[in-house]
Amino acid sequence: MYKRDDKAFKAKLAARADVLRDSQNGATLVIDEFGDCKMVLTTVAKMLNLTDSPSYRASHVIPVNLVLRLAFNVMRALVSDDSRVAAWSRTWGCMWKVDMSPVGAGILPVYFSNRLAAIDAEVEALNNYFIGEQS
Repeated sequence: MYKRDDKAFKAKLAARADVLRDSQNGATLVIDEFGDCKMVLTTVAKMLNLTDSPSYRASHVIPVNLVLRLAFNVMRALVSDDSRVAAWSRTWGCMWKVDMSPVGAGILPVYFSNRLAAIDAEVEALNNYFIGEQS
C-alpha cells in the first residue's frame, strides 16, 4: 500500500498527470456485507493496482448506428484492445450509447456525440448503480 509521503508513488503520479486529468479521475469501491468488492476500473483505479482479482465487463460504449455497431463489434472481437484498429474505432465521429446490460442496468436513455462523454456518463452511472445496490 502507498503512504502519503511515498516519493516513488508521487513521482509515478506526476509522470502520469496527463492521464489523471482525463474524465476517469476517480475510483469508487463498493464493498458489501460479505466483503465482496465492486469497482469501475477507471484509468486511476488501474494505476492504483488495488486488486489482482479477475475483472468482468460491466458495460459497453458502442455506436448507436446499427451498421457501425456491427462493424465495431466484429473488429473489436478480432483485435486486442491495445491495437491500432481498436484505437481508430474509438475516434469514430458518430453517436454513442452506454449499454450496462452485463450488470443488469440496461441501456442509458441518452446518446452522446463524443465517446469520452459517453465514458464519463458510463463511469458515473455504474458507480451510482453499484452504490444503489448496497442501499
